[in-house]
Amino acid sequence: MPTPRVQKRTKPASPLAVAPSKASTSERIASTHTEELVIALCGPIGSPLHSVAEEIQRMIKGTFGYDKAEIIRLSDFIGHHADVVQVEIPANDSFQRITAQIDAGNLLREKFGPSILAELAVEKIRFEREEFKIENGSLNYAPRRICHIIDSVKNKEELALLKLVYRDMLYVVGVFSPLSVRENNIAQRHRLGGGDVHTLIDRDSGEESKAGQTVSDTFPQSDFFLRIDKATDSETIKRVERFLHLILGTKVITPTSAESAMYAAAMASANSGCLSRQVGAAVTDANEHVLSIGWNDVPKFGGGLYLEGNDDSRCWNHGGGKCFNDDEKQLFANELVDALKEIIPPDARENARNLLRKSGKLGGLIEFSRAIHAEMHAILGAGRIAGDKLVGGKIFVTTYPCHSCARHIIAAGITEVYYIEPYRKSLAIKLHGDAISELELDSKKVRVLAYDGVAPTKFLSLFRVAANSRKASGRLIKVPLNEAMPRIEKSLESLPSREAIVVASLMEKNLLPQDGQNEQTPSTAT
Repeated sequence: MPTPRVQKRTKPASPLAVAPSKASTSERIASTHTEELVIALCGPIGSPLHSVAEEIQRMIKGTFGYDKAEIIRLSDFIGHHADVVQVEIPANDSFQRITAQIDAGNLLREKFGPSILAELAVEKIRFEREEFKIENGSLNYAPRRICHIIDSVKNKEELALLKLVYRDMLYVVGVFSPLSVRENNIAQRHRLGGGDVHTLIDRDSGEESKAGQTVSDTFPQSDFFLRIDKATDSETIKRVERFLHLILGTKVITPTSAESAMYAAAMASANSGCLSRQVGAAVTDANEHVLSIGWNDVPKFGGGLYLEGNDDSRCWNHGGGKCFNDDEKQLFANELVDALKEIIPPDARENARNLLRKSGKLGGLIEFSRAIHAEMHAILGAGRIAGDKLVGGKIFVTTYPCHSCARHIIAAGITEVYYIEPYRKSLAIKLHGDAISELELDSKKVRVLAYDGVAPTKFLSLFRVAANSRKASGRLIKVPLNEAMPRIEKSLESLPSREAIVVASLMEKNLLPQDGQNEQTPSTAT
């Protein structure tokens, strides 16, 4: 069990320790840079989040020589503050315990704001920064060689707060396992039956409550994705090691072909002027060499899609700047109510129209859009340029394919699909289960798999280096692992002030003791 900490809170107001005034301006600024890291994990229930957190903890301290590696479990904060929202978390029954934890977490978010658990994590990190300052006998903050591992972020507001406070110090790791693996992990770990397992998975992925867990919306914002299909230690170690070498710059690591293809897809998505969402796709041959890219937008006469220019007739610049798909769905709702006017009272018709417009089935209709989808655009391009190289190839898409694109992917002869963002309204598996599958080992069907690797948003910052920074006197520079610093330099200059704002907010909510009072909060560190 973690050791409780008991100490008086103080208001953080100390300036940073900087280099002496005789140092140059650049040296004084550089002296505020810190090796401190914050790594937040996000992933659906049943994925090996805890084992990944523990492996990062072990490796960052043992291999890379960090002074301290601390796991901060957000579920500990739920248990600590459950009584504030009158929720009792049972100790024995696994299903009831997990359900109560989810309920308590939701109620805490409803009462104190959706980012409350992340706020408590920030306070814990700041509190230890104060301890470090006191232990060093200095009135100033000092850089620390410490890594905070947050296990795990469950909604986008929590993640947004962490990004706002820690900025380039923060890395988000998305941990994912296929549904069948997650079901088995939950059933074995908690000794639950199928019905209870599915209930927990549904609640975890995306609840209707705005204060609920929305992992499916948060996960795509990760900086690095770990798809762990098999529960083997060696696979986890290998993936974690590559991630840490990347962020610490201790090895020459270049993108995998999959990472390059997904970056091409994300880059292509920026061309889209669609009013709904920007989607990008990249089609490769069987060896993951990119054949063509595509994005979702309006086709033009003569082939291709509209781009920036005087003749731009995309939706934002056509018909008053309206989404034609949404417009047609509203007309459809109106016509349906009018067709049923004999059984719908006049005073209930407007309410009926509103209910229809908000319905998931109607909202999921995509047939009325003027835009061609990214996957279709990329497939057409590959067909023109590469011909039969398309057969047996792969497609990398920023968003899970819709059911319309799924049939084109199948017909094109593509065998694998990789995606980042989920798309709950897709009927791909339901309509084409005979030819498409989400199972890694199902080689007789088109496999739709979660992407694994560096996120496109971090592609350049992790793979691009300054000219000649890898060598000195014609030789590769080798940095001792225990002296490695994060590749992206981060200053402590304003960090304590941002943390202090969060702490002040928690005090206003009476979730922390005021000066002179004590509190116990669980901690897990090595």
